[in-house]
Amino acid sequence: MHSRQLKAFLMVLVMIFSFVFSSNTVLAEGEKVDISATANNDELIRAKEYFDLSITVTNNNNEGSISNIEVIFGKTSSFIPSGGHVQTIEVTLAPGESVTEDFEMFYSGEKETALMITVRYKYDGQYQKVAKTINIDNVAPDTSSGGDNTGGGDGGGGGLTSEFKPVLEITSAAMPEGKAGGTITIPLTISNIAKYEAREVRITPTLPENVFIIDQLTVYKVVDKIPAGKSADVEFKFKINEKADENIYKIPLQIKYKNIYGNDFTDTKEIYIKITNNNLPARLVVRDAKTNPEVIKPGETFALTFDLWNMGTLEAKNVTVDLNPGNEFFVLNNVTKNYFFEINGLNNKEVTYNLKAKDKLESGTYVVKVLMSHDGETNLEYPLYVKVEGDEKEENVDIVTENVQTPNQAVLAEQPFTVSFDIKNTGTTEAEEIKVTVEAGDKILPQSLNVLTINGLKPGESVPVSFSFISTKDVESKVYPIKAVIEYKKGEEQVKKEQYMGVLIEAEKDKQTLNTVPKIIISEYSSDPAVVKAGENFTLYMTFLNTSKVKAVENMKITLVVNETSEETGGSVFTPVQSSNTFYIDRLEPGETSQKTLVMYTIPDAKAKTYVVTAVFEYEYEENGELKTNKMEDVFGIPVIQPAKLEVTDVIVPDPAYIGEPVYISSEFYNMGRVKLSKLMVRIESEDFDTRESNYFVGNFDIGASDYYEASITLTKPGENRGKVVYTFEDAAGEEHRIEKEFTINAIEAEPVINPFPGDFPGDMGKDPNMSGGKNSFPFVWVAVGGGVLVIGVIVLVIVLRKRKKRKELMLDEDI
Repeated sequence: MHSRQLKAFLMVLVMIFSFVFSSNTVLAEGEKVDISATANNDELIRAKEYFDLSITVTNNNNEGSISNIEVIFGKTSSFIPSGGHVQTIEVTLAPGESVTEDFEMFYSGEKETALMITVRYKYDGQYQKVAKTINIDNVAPDTSSGGDNTGGGDGGGGGLTSEFKPVLEITSAAMPEGKAGGTITIPLTISNIAKYEAREVRITPTLPENVFIIDQLTVYKVVDKIPAGKSADVEFKFKINEKADENIYKIPLQIKYKNIYGNDFTDTKEIYIKITNNNLPARLVVRDAKTNPEVIKPGETFALTFDLWNMGTLEAKNVTVDLNPGNEFFVLNNVTKNYFFEINGLNNKEVTYNLKAKDKLESGTYVVKVLMSHDGETNLEYPLYVKVEGDEKEENVDIVTENVQTPNQAVLAEQPFTVSFDIKNTGTTEAEEIKVTVEAGDKILPQSLNVLTINGLKPGESVPVSFSFISTKDVESKVYPIKAVIEYKKGEEQVKKEQYMGVLIEAEKDKQTLNTVPKIIISEYSSDPAVVKAGENFTLYMTFLNTSKVKAVENMKITLVVNETSEETGGSVFTPVQSSNTFYIDRLEPGETSQKTLVMYTIPDAKAKTYVVTAVFEYEYEENGELKTNKMEDVFGIPVIQPAKLEVTDVIVPDPAYIGEPVYISSEFYNMGRVKLSKLMVRIESEDFDTRESNYFVGNFDIGASDYYEASITLTKPGENRGKVVYTFEDAAGEEHRIEKEFTINAIEAEPVINPFPGDFPGDMGKDPNMSGGKNSFPFVWVAVGGGVLVIGVIVLVIVLRKRKKRKELMLDEDI
């Protein structure tokens, strides 16, 4: 009987035990807190998978609330919490209240199912805790593990735990890009695409040399953990060296991390970043150079001022500026060097020197050299031009070339082309027997006559001429010069001038690539004025054309060079005004043009002719992914004439002058220019007196000649009479000039002649004037007065004629 009762009692215990532990819902009761837990909603948990463990904490204390709740998971090889072994529930529970929280767990596949849960909380200012062990039976252990592995989950790795390796991938929304001298931001997203959590993730970049400036203690980033299927964002920031090369750089990333068991892993990934560099190295140039006064006289003190510009974007450091005044000037204080610690990019410093011109210095334009250096460059030299007033010499010009037209694009080998230009007579007399001959060398053959004859060309008249050519088959791809020789006769003098033109020829072998090397030519050019005057400024307009149909050019520098110099001073014929003779074009697309304008000064002693200007092109272009450079030249001509210069003196007038009597005025005039004047006419213009007999036609007026003008006028009204002496003439270019000299004459009434004998002639003094009869006596008094006036007029006329004859003789002596 007792045996049966004992068996029944044991069966009841087994049933109760099976009922309690057959469910994954576990209840733990304490004095103040109850704990219940459900694993994966009672569904099956497979090995090496994550699941949610739902824990409910209930406050059974009727006397007060509990807070600062912490859930502490015991260490086991089967269940590892993703959020760590100690996790917090941010809630305060009043009496009778409960809270349910899900905790992500990882099941390793071990057979152990027990897990201890400890709840620590704060009640009445004191911390208390309750600990319960639960069994998670709805698991499917990994049968291939070969037995239990009950080692600690946070061990240093070893055994089968190293199989739980997270897989990390690096991504970014776009390639990071930064500018040299700035800061680059590299945002990265690290994704864990495995089923296992990654912990203590450290990302360390390997930075290339001379690209970044490291101003940080460390360059790596650390992420505490990245759960399976999750991602984390990190961001690197680095300062880029201002001189870093523009390029796309590969940045290796070393990634070190651990799994939940503490096993260490190392991966290497690569990312790419783009660095752009728009910085230009420091480049010093001199601009806006001027003297005060503008024109210097021998022995005069003057100030030379210019702006020292840094045309780069990077600063120029330790700048030294020195002045070499040459043999014509000297520095007053003997201090020629200036120092600047730095000049920022695209900024300038004003530099002033006080100089003095040497005595008896001849006229002309003289060169003063500015010597510069800085940390990036040394031995930089820049010429400045100082104008000294001086005498002019005889020059003249008759024929100039205008409107030069050449092909705008490259001409293929064995293809005909045409060049044309206008021949204009800018002189004052007709040019005779004009012959134009074109010469192009043995590679460029004429298709038309290469000699053209023009019988005559009147002043101001122009004639268009054109010539056809064809290149040989074996030409090279380059610019070929074509020279036009213009010969003509002016009086007994034979004049010869030259005009150069450039034509770009594309060789036969380069037809397939069609301008593999892009060529640059001057497609159009003009000057304002069209005919340049010596000693004056002019504006040069130029159009540069990229003849290539497929390639662009970059970083193009254009330098204008004139090989001919002044015979007197040795200086260049043309000098830029407040600028340099160099242009810069950032980029020129295929077939694209770029217009440039330059103000230049022509030295006063420049000979009258067409000067050849060479444009030197230096640029870069891309071919097969490589950057190449090229240098080529083009030429064009600038015609120069000497300006007319007639000097006149003030008008000499008598003071006072009498009404009704002839008044003589005079003025002297001189040809101070270097060209002969034509159609010179001198006359008087006035609204106060008659000027019809005042014209004096001189005609041609030679260089260095002098003459005087004298005219007689008769005043008709008292007071102030105004007039002007007008000089009109034409210069060598046929341009008419007018010079006026005003004068004023004060006219008064002539005093009446008083008869000393109030009555009749002295012989009739005894005769009664009232007596009638007989004829009046002869008027001897009036005849005597008239005769005296006539004698005075004759004397004045003789003096004037003698004076004029004497001046004519002096002029003949000067001509001899």
